[in-house]
Amino acid sequence: MRSAKIRYGIFVFMRISGFVICLLAGLLPALSQSLTLKNEAVTMRLEVNPDGVPFISEVRWNSGDRLFEEANRLQGMDAWLARDLLASSGQTGPWKQVDHPVFFRAEATRPLRDGLCITWVVDLFRKGSLFRTSVRLTNSGADRKTISWYPVWNGNWKGSGRTTQLHYWQALTFHPESELLADKKTVELGSHLHSSDATPQGQNPYWAWGGEKAAVYFSLDWCGGWRAQLGKATEGNSFSFHVYLPPEETQLALSPGETVEGPVLTAVATRAAEERDRRAEWMAQRLALSRQLYGGPAPSFPFTYNHWYAARFQCNGEFLQRQVECMKPYGFDAFIVDAGWYQAVGQWTPDTAKFRDRQFETILAKVKAGGTRAGLWSCPQFVKADARDLPANAVQPPFYRKFIDGFLLEYAGMDLGRVLLDHTALLRSRYSMDWWKYDQDFFAPQSRFGLMKNVLAWQSALAAVRKAHPDLYLENCQSGGRMINEFTVLITQNQWIRDGGGTGPGHAKSNFLEALGALHILPPWTVNRWTNNPDRNNPDDDEFTRTYCRSAMAGTWGLSADLARIGDRQRDVILAQLAHYRRLNVLKNDCRYEVIYPSDTTPAAGVVYYDSAGTRAGILLLRWESEESLEAKVPLSGLSRRGTFRVEDVDRDRYRTVAAAELHSHGLDVSFPRGRNSALLFLSSEP
Repeated sequence: MRSAKIRYGIFVFMRISGFVICLLAGLLPALSQSLTLKNEAVTMRLEVNPDGVPFISEVRWNSGDRLFEEANRLQGMDAWLARDLLASSGQTGPWKQVDHPVFFRAEATRPLRDGLCITWVVDLFRKGSLFRTSVRLTNSGADRKTISWYPVWNGNWKGSGRTTQLHYWQALTFHPESELLADKKTVELGSHLHSSDATPQGQNPYWAWGGEKAAVYFSLDWCGGWRAQLGKATEGNSFSFHVYLPPEETQLALSPGETVEGPVLTAVATRAAEERDRRAEWMAQRLALSRQLYGGPAPSFPFTYNHWYAARFQCNGEFLQRQVECMKPYGFDAFIVDAGWYQAVGQWTPDTAKFRDRQFETILAKVKAGGTRAGLWSCPQFVKADARDLPANAVQPPFYRKFIDGFLLEYAGMDLGRVLLDHTALLRSRYSMDWWKYDQDFFAPQSRFGLMKNVLAWQSALAAVRKAHPDLYLENCQSGGRMINEFTVLITQNQWIRDGGGTGPGHAKSNFLEALGALHILPPWTVNRWTNNPDRNNPDDDEFTRTYCRSAMAGTWGLSADLARIGDRQRDVILAQLAHYRRLNVLKNDCRYEVIYPSDTTPAAGVVYYDSAGTRAGILLLRWESEESLEAKVPLSGLSRRGTFRVEDVDRDRYRTVAAAELHSHGLDVSFPRGRNSALLFLSSEP
């Protein structure tokens, strides 16, 4: 009885508090509604227009140069919410600064119809030019309220340069797209259900608006579906955007006293002249934010083993024992046991038909004793059950995944945070897991609580795992690249960017091209690619083995194979490439790199990594279409202009010296005689 009174008291307090906030927002005068946020890099001016719509009026560099200003200050409330939610009266309160340990935060609140309340939130990172926007809705009324679609943010920004270029990236392929924004042209971006799911089509939730003098990189922290309408706002260098969750991705109803925090749109501004430097600044600020918000293991470039493409569900004690016996020469940083090791989803104990008594635990203990991280695959959001007797928290209508023989659970109707915490604690204590690969579908198209609440519950639960296990490596898979967004990038260490179980030349090209595209938007330490079953190709073809290894080295590299089937000759080639991979990784940390796509002038694909001082570089190239002898000219404008550079071609076992000025202005010609399919070169400034 006492607990019921307490719950009722909390409910009444929430309703009264929400009502008071909205009431004050409506009564405060509109004379002092503006606010300025300022850090070491930029100054943001926030205002409210006569229709009561808060907006970012301008952002200036602290040098005085303007980054952008709002070009359409008269936007109405119907651009933010469906008309049936808008009240006929009520004013937006002034922007107010709110204490936050990571951001300079400002909020503006407005009452809506029947006790509903909207709050606009702007966050300025305490260092740098990163800022975030989001919208909060609170139901302080007596009735349940249905939200047909959910706003993320709107803007009509006028920049200071001459041209406006829009860049975005397709889902799964990571193919880059670029368009010059023109009058009356709108570019529609989005995805369905997951944040980078090409069903039927979609884009990764990243885009960039760039002019001659500056660029702004956008990213969406959201594991669900979304939409963005991007275009030209007014004449000149302008950019309009309307980002929101459409009805099929919202499915939201707020009960009395309930509050929901919407997706976060993050923007990073940069004045760097070159794309590689703009990207490096974007990556650096995101990394700084990640360390502040979530912590976790520092960025690294592991060499990992995973049995999936070699054995799939046929993995058993004999197979894993064989891998452990053969793994020592490779020096793997992590040994990941993928799907199929468990009795059933929801019953996370070793399959007794595959593993003898405690054999599974013994194998993982041996892995760890050798200094390698032990990784496990799981999907705790599924449970095996009789379709006629499903758990109370199963998704309704039922969502069954034949691939793993399990039914999906409904997060919003359970304490998912506790479920994930108990699950990861179990795997860590029983199997010494220190690398967790989470996978499979996370949301059903239809459910009792709706997509938006389930996405929020999932993100909150994963954040709880991150906080509880700061040393745990998190690998984001979701059926191979179908849930990549700024939330997963900041909170995890590794992104399985795309599924693909093939091997051979076709897979090598797919590997490499997808990684190059992903490097435009993801830090290189998160871009995971695989060399699958090299033994199924010609083991005596050293050139192809080299090329196949290098196709997976642009970001982080993994090997999926039955190690016992790899002969000494092929293993030695792989180990030689592993040494080059570790050497190349040192140059990836600064995120200063140029991506090279194949063209008539450069019949190769590749990436050039620079250190921050421009005194060292690494060039990774793959021949593309032609089989004839050719020269690939590699631009090297990121190098210092002074002195000379030592150029080392690791396949030619020789060095040459080239003037820095020549490399900077003309680039470097890399020879591909017939039969050579890849190249790896290192450049270093000579004293």
